[in-house]
Amino acid sequence: MKHHIKSAQALARAEDHTVHWLKFGLRAALSVLVSLGFIWLLLQRLNHIDLAELLAGFERLSPEIWLGALALTVVSFTAIGHYDAALHQHLGSAVAPAVARRAGICAIAVSQTLGLGLLTGSILRWRLLPGTSLWQATRLTALVALSFLAGWGFVTALTLCLLPDAPFRLPASLALGLLCLTGAVALAPPIWARALPNGFTLAKLGVLTAIDTFAAAAALWMLCPPEMALPFATLLPAFLLAFGAGLISGAPGGVGPFEMALLALLPSQPEAALLTAVLAWRACYYALPALLGAAAALHGSKPCTEAPAATAWQLLRLAKRAESGLALQGEHQLIAAPPQAALLVARTRHFVVGLFDPIAARAPAELAASLRHLQKTARAANCSMAFYKASARTAVTARAAGQACLRIAQEAVIEPARYQLDSPRRAGLRRKLRRASQADLHISQPSVQRDWAKLRALAEDWAKLHGGERGFSMGRFCPHYLNYQRLYIAWQNAAPIAFVSFHIGKNEWTLDLMRHGAALPDGCMHLLIQTAIEDAARLGVARLSLAAVPECRLKNRLLNRLLGRMTAQTQGLVRFKSSFAPRWQPLYLTAPNPAALLAAAAEIAQAIHHPAPLRPPNPRAIEHDHAEFEFASDATAWQRQKE
Repeated sequence: MKHHIKSAQALARAEDHTVHWLKFGLRAALSVLVSLGFIWLLLQRLNHIDLAELLAGFERLSPEIWLGALALTVVSFTAIGHYDAALHQHLGSAVAPAVARRAGICAIAVSQTLGLGLLTGSILRWRLLPGTSLWQATRLTALVALSFLAGWGFVTALTLCLLPDAPFRLPASLALGLLCLTGAVALAPPIWARALPNGFTLAKLGVLTAIDTFAAAAALWMLCPPEMALPFATLLPAFLLAFGAGLISGAPGGVGPFEMALLALLPSQPEAALLTAVLAWRACYYALPALLGAAAALHGSKPCTEAPAATAWQLLRLAKRAESGLALQGEHQLIAAPPQAALLVARTRHFVVGLFDPIAARAPAELAASLRHLQKTARAANCSMAFYKASARTAVTARAAGQACLRIAQEAVIEPARYQLDSPRRAGLRRKLRRASQADLHISQPSVQRDWAKLRALAEDWAKLHGGERGFSMGRFCPHYLNYQRLYIAWQNAAPIAFVSFHIGKNEWTLDLMRHGAALPDGCMHLLIQTAIEDAARLGVARLSLAAVPECRLKNRLLNRLLGRMTAQTQGLVRFKSSFAPRWQPLYLTAPNPAALLAAAAEIAQAIHHPAPLRPPNPRAIEHDHAEFEFASDATAWQRQKE
C-alpha cells in the first residue's frame, strides 16, 4: 500500500514538472513569435533604406563618440551591479557586495541579449554566486525583474510628467500616483509590508534605475549622427517608452518592439540615421557586454575563503549584560567584527537596532568602535541605525558621535548581597509575601524537571489575558530558549500556576518571562521573584535586574504616546517592581537625529506588539548543550558551586 502511495506521489510530482516546463516552453515560443513578428514589421517599414546609407552613417561616428558611448555603457552597467547588491541586502544574503555586483552585471549583460531573462539570468547568477541554490538565484532574478519593471515605470512616468513636450502626460500622472501609493506601503508598519523593500531600499533602487536608463539613453543620443540634431530632452521620453516596450515583450534585446516604438515616437527624425544610431548602440550596449559577461560566466566564481563567524555561545561568553541571552531566542543576530565590537542587533523596517549595550565593550574607545560597527552594518542593510535600551555610558558615547539620545526606560536593579527584606521600603512586599504563604504555594528549584506542556498552557493563558506575547526586546515562550535560563515555577495543589525566568550571565541575572494563568493567588509573582533574589544572594550573583519599564514622563508628547504603547499595564508593572525597592537606572534610545528617534520609536513599538513568528532554532548557530553556556571567565560563587 505504501509503495503505491509513494508511486502515486512521484507520478504527481513528475506531472507537475511536466506542466511547469510545458508552460515555460509555451511562454518562450510566444516570446519568440512576438519578436519575429515585430522584426518582420520592422523590415517591412525599413525595406526602402539603402545599406550603403547605413554604412556611411557608421563612418561618420568618430572614435570620441564611440568612447563616450562606451563610458556611458559602463556607468549604466555599474548601476545595474549596485542594483543586484541592494536586493541582496534586502534579502539578507551573505554574498559579498562585490560578488553580487559582478554576478548581476554578467547576468543582465547576457540575459538581456539572449532573452528568456528569468531562465538565463537565474542560471548565470547560480553559477556566479557561490553557495547559492538555483531556487535562490531564480527568486533573486524574479525580484530583480519585477522591481526593475516597477522602477522603470516610476522613472518613465516621472520623466513624462516633468518634461514639457513629453507625450502621454495624463496616463503618466495616473501611473505615477499608483506607483507612489505602492511605495508608501513600504513605509507602513511591518505587519502590512514585511516582504517589501523598505523606503531606503526603494529610494536606492529608484536612483539606480534612473542612472541606468538615463545613461543608456545618453549612450544612444551620443551615437546619433550630427544631421539628426535631436535634443536629449526629446529623445529621453521616447527612449524610455521604447525600452519598456522591448522589456515587456521579452524579445532578445527587445529587438523589434524597441525599434518600432522608437520610430513611432520620433516620426520627424530620418529613419536611416536613427537606425544607424540604434545599431551602433546595440553593439555598445548589448553585443560587447554580452560577450564580456559570457566570458566571466565561463570563468566562474572563486570559492569563498572567509573565516567562519564566531558562534553565539562564544560571543555570549563575553557578555557583560545577561539580557544579551535574548540572542538564544533565534529572533535576532549576534554580529562581531572584531569580538570586542560584538552587538546583539534586531531589524525593523528601516533600522538596524543595537539591543542593550555592546557585548564586551567597556572602555570609551571600544564603545565608539561598536557604534561605528553598528553604523556600518546598518548601511550595508540599506537601513539607519539605532540603539535601544542602552545604558548611560553607551548613550554618552553615542551623543559624542553626534547621535540624538532620549531616555525611554528605567531598569530596576537589585544588589542581592545588600538586599534586606525587612527594610521599611519593602513593607508592601512583606504583606504580599504573607498573603502568598497563606495560599499553600510551593516554588520549585531550577534544576527540577520541567513539564513543558503545562507551562505552555500557562503561557497561552497569559497571552490571552494580555493580548498576546510581546517580542523584539522581550523573550517569548519557547522550551528551547528557556532551557538556557533559570526557571522558577509556582505550584499549587500539584499543578503549576505561574513561572518566571531569568537570563543568567557572568555577573548578573536579568528577569525575562513572567507568566501565569487566570487564577493567581495574591503575592504569587512576588514570591517567585523573592525566591530568585535569595538564591542570587546565596550564590554570589553581584547584580540582579528586574528588567525595564517604559519612561512615563517624556517631554515630547508624540514620543510619549508611542513609547507608552511598548508595554501594556505599565503602571501596574512599575508598582510591582517598585515593591522590591530597586535602584532605578535610566536606559536610552539613540538614533542619528530627532526625526530618526521618532521613526525608530514607532517601529520598535510596532515590533514589540506585533512580532514576527519565531523561527526554529538553528543548531549550527547555537550550541544545544546547556553546559556550553557556562561563562568561563571570572567564575562567581554560584558558577563554582554549579561546577
